[in-house]
Formats: sequence, C-alpha cells, structure tokens
Amino acid sequence: MSATLDIERLSEFFGSCPVCSIPGKIFPIKERFHNLIGPRDKDNSAYVTETIKITLQTHLNEPAGDILVFLTGQSEIEKACDVLYHKAEKIDYRHDVYDSSVEGLLILPLYGSMPTDQQKRIFLPPPKGIRKCVIATNIAATSVTIEGIRSEAIQRAGRAGRTSSGKCHRIYSEEFWEKCMPDHMIPEIKRTSLTSVVLTLKCLEVNDVIRFPYLDPPEERFILEALRKLYQCSAIDRVGNVTDLGRFIIEFPLTPNLACALIKATSLGCEDLLLPVAAMLSVEHVFIQSVKIILGVTQKQKDFENSHKTLSEMVGGDNDFATLSSIFEQCKSSDNPISWCRKHAVHWRAVKSAFSVEKQLRDITHKLKQLKNFPLESHDTSKNELLRRCLCAGFFSNVARRSIGRSFCTMDGNGSVVHIHPSSALFGQETNLEWILFHSVLVTSKIYVRTVCPIRYEWVKDLLPKLHDVDAYELSSVAREEITKEELAKWESREQTKQNSEAHEASLKKMQKRNDDKSISDARERFLHRKQQKLQNISAQQ
Repeated sequence: MSATLDIERLSEFFGSCPVCSIPGKIFPIKERFHNLIGPRDKDNSAYVTETIKITLQTHLNEPAGDILVFLTGQSEIEKACDVLYHKAEKIDYRHDVYDSSVEGLLILPLYGSMPTDQQKRIFLPPPKGIRKCVIATNIAATSVTIEGIRSEAIQRAGRAGRTSSGKCHRIYSEEFWEKCMPDHMIPEIKRTSLTSVVLTLKCLEVNDVIRFPYLDPPEERFILEALRKLYQCSAIDRVGNVTDLGRFIIEFPLTPNLACALIKATSLGCEDLLLPVAAMLSVEHVFIQSVKIILGVTQKQKDFENSHKTLSEMVGGDNDFATLSSIFEQCKSSDNPISWCRKHAVHWRAVKSAFSVEKQLRDITHKLKQLKNFPLESHDTSKNELLRRCLCAGFFSNVARRSIGRSFCTMDGNGSVVHIHPSSALFGQETNLEWILFHSVLVTSKIYVRTVCPIRYEWVKDLLPKLHDVDAYELSSVAREEITKEELAKWESREQTKQNSEAHEASLKKMQKRNDDKSISDARERFLHRKQQKLQNISAQQ
C-alpha cells in the first residue's frame, strides 16, 4: 500500500488485522526549519517568494548536488522558474558560490500537464559543473527518484535520501508544522463529488448511505448533495430507489452527467458522436498550455494558441466539445499521431489514453444496447444539434444564461455569475450568445466556465425544473432507513391527517376568536352604530 497511508486506521477498520511494514533504503537526511512561515501566514502566498530565497541560498552555500523544490501548481512553478532564472543570471560564480565546482544552475519545471518529452528532461544528467534545480508539484513526492537530489512534510524529505545523504529545508516553522499541517492527507472521499460512490452503494442494495460504515465518513451534507444530483439526472427516483437509467449509468467509468449524455446518444443510435467527446473529457487536459522553458529557449505560447484556434475553426469555431471530437478523429486517422499532436500543440499522452477509454466505453454501449429494457429512440436532426442535445440530457445542471455584458448567470438555483474561460473558442463571442452549456468550472479572481457550447432554451426548459423540485432531505429519509411502499402510504396518510387537523384547529381558533367577550362586545357596538345610522337616515327622509 501507499507509504503515506494511515496504517493504524486501516488496520482498525479491518478488525485490527496485522500490518507488515517493509522499510525502504534511506540515507541520512538533515532537516531544518527556516521559520519564514508561521501559523499567521497560513493563507498567505508569500511562501513562493520565501521558497525562491531558500533555493537561491542553497545553490550559493551548499556543495555540489541537485535541488528539488515543491510548489502547488503550474502557475506558481512558472513564476518561481522565471524569478529564479533572472536571479541566477546575476551570480558571479568566481566569488559568490561556496563550491567552486558549481558553475551554473539548470532550472527545470515539472507538473502533470507538461508534455512527456519535456518531463523526461529532469532525469537527464546536467552538464559538468551545472547544478540541476527541479521545481515540481507533488508529482515528484512519491514514486519519482531523481538521481543527485539532496535537498527536499516526511514523504518529501524522503526524496532527499534515496540515492545518497541529503538535506531537507522547510521554509515554515515547527509551530506551523504542529498546528497547521494535518497528520495525514484529507481522504479523497471528503473532498470530491460522492455521486458515483452513492450510486454504487445504492446499486449494491446498500440503501442507508448515510450510516454506512465508511473508513472516513464524509459529511452528511455532501451525501445529501450527491442524492440530489442523482435525482436530477434520474438515476434515482423521488424516494431514493435506483432507476433503470441509474443501473445503466453505473456501468460506465464516468461521472453520472457524462454517462447520462452518452446513454442518451446511444438510445438515439448516435453514440459515435459522444464516444470521442466522453473519452477526451475523461483524460487529463488535452491542450499544451504555456510552458516556459528556461535558459534562452523562446516562448511558444502564441504558436500554441494559434494552433488551438485553427483546430476549433475546423468545426466552426463555436463548440469546444466538437473541437475535442475533431482532435480525437484527426489524430486517430493520422499516419503519425505523435507528430500530429506535436504539430498542433496537443498532448499525445492524453489523446492516447482517450483512445483506450473510447474503446472501453464503446464495449459498454454495445452491451447495453443488447438489453431488453434499454430504450431506443429515433431522431431527424443534424449532427451538430444532436451532439448538443445529448449533452443537454446530462449537463442541464451546467447551463447558464447571458446576464450583463459578457457574463452569464447559472440556472442551478445558485445564480452564480460566470465568465467563459479565455481558452474556449467562444471567448470573445459572448454578446452573440444567449444560453450556454459548460463542462467544468475554474475559480480564480472570477468564476470561469470551460469547454463550452451554445444551446437553445427549448432543449432544456423541460429539464431545468428538476433542479428545484425536490428537497435533498426528502431523499435522505430513504437514505437513513429503507421505506416500503406501505410505509410511504402510511406516512402520506399521516401527513394528510395532520394537514386536516391543522385546518380544523385553525377553524376552531377562528370560531373561538369570534365568540370571546371582546369580540361579542365589539360586534354589539357595531350593530348599535348601524342601527342608529339607519334611524337617522329615516328621520332625514321624513
């Protein structure tokens, strides 16, 4: 199992089963806390600046040996690489460095969305006299051992002692370590969507998904949200029972939204339209983004953007989903797909993975079509419209209507203001759009939606009410304990009796109010006043 696993907790979950630990070979590691970040700096981004500072000090004051630096993502890594490169350019290696054999610094970024050939450069030995500095995400914290690394919480420190003795520099203080850093990573079940988990349990006839003995129980509100989403896509009915559609959805290794769209396409006999799209949405980011290569190599971002724009224009320049499908088909039909991807700034690794996913999904759709209860429909619409209509069947909760200027307002009940991401083919066309459907959301200084296509209101008008017509707690009653139809009928009868009783009580209160002393006195005064008015009118007429 993983070296970072909470062993005691897992053993306890499986009835205190025995644990066999196999220690790895670790050379001595010296660890140092630099006290540059404390508990009060928990939400401060100053750690990037401090990390650069410690990296430069290590380069200047330590003997020969490579450096591994950890940051959280691509943008931070590229920023750090830029700053470090410009600072390293000003070093006088005749006087400024401790080890005279160190004559330069090779700075290499490493993150998951980089092309494979560029990631491989970190394993190449640097030129003689050059210190290698790899600035990476946690992709380098577990299985990757880079020869020569001596500088790098407990697992990351281990990178420094795999091939020789090393040093681990922590920019934070011991107080920060004790107070702000959890003993273990937050389990994925507590930080991701639970729709697939809940649907799997339901299909296994585990109806009480709230009190199920999870290893790490997620918060109840996240389970309720998962139930609500499953109801919205018709995977479960109003009392929480799995529908036929839900059993079809669980067959796919996809999110329920994407599986629902693919099932709709399969029922219409046009699964060939959705299969490439579903496969491409299931792999890592397809487009190569800004990759800032250090030491004088020119920036190619403009060329990348032009290549991506050309790819989107091939399918009309107004549908990101269609662009993904076109990339899949063009690459697959190419005599040399690797060269095709390199030419168009597309990740070959991602597309290659999509080919494998598409084959798996195709086998599942073929199997489902053989089932007697699988619905089959007909259509007479164009491919372009058909693709978007099928997407609406699964992603109608990801629909937004244009609001003010270039912004849109989501229709999911939250009314969030969103903007089309600059990487979308529809960026800059907002004023020509009324309704859009999107695949994912990115939150930075604004809320951006990515992978977008235009839709028509009539395609979703019958689906949108489902986003609002059920309370998650209505579904949770079945989640807590299984309710039979008889019990449900009794509950409805009790509710009706309760409503009748409340109406009767209201009527009685009204009668009581009419018959109390004050009400009688007020009524008597009104009667006498009307009688006096009537007598005065008769006298006036005489």
